Amino acid sequence: MKWLRTLMVSAALCMSAAAAFAADVSYPSVLGGTVVSITPAGTAVKQGDVLLTVDSLAGPMPAARAASDGVVKQVLVAPGTAVKRGTAVIIVEEK
Repeated sequence: MKWLRTLMVSAALCMSAAAAFAADVSYPSVLGGTVVSITPAGTAVKQGDVLLTVDSLAGPMPAARAASDGVVKQVLVAPGTAVKRGTAVIIVEEK
């Protein structure tokens, strides 16, 4: 489990660094579960906004948040879909 945590932290750091160089950023789900809600394509988002909510063992939980301001470019999952932790769920075009 420690290696998985290290991998997830490394991936998050790489995504943060990639955001400085790329306009489109893919966000993974940080929790596994059934998708309850997801921000629709074309929606403007601000840093910290919840992009994806999943129904986990603890109930509905935010599973992806915007790292910076932007617009949702593409949604990769639909409500009702089961996702695993680390699955890419949404692409945001950052400003």
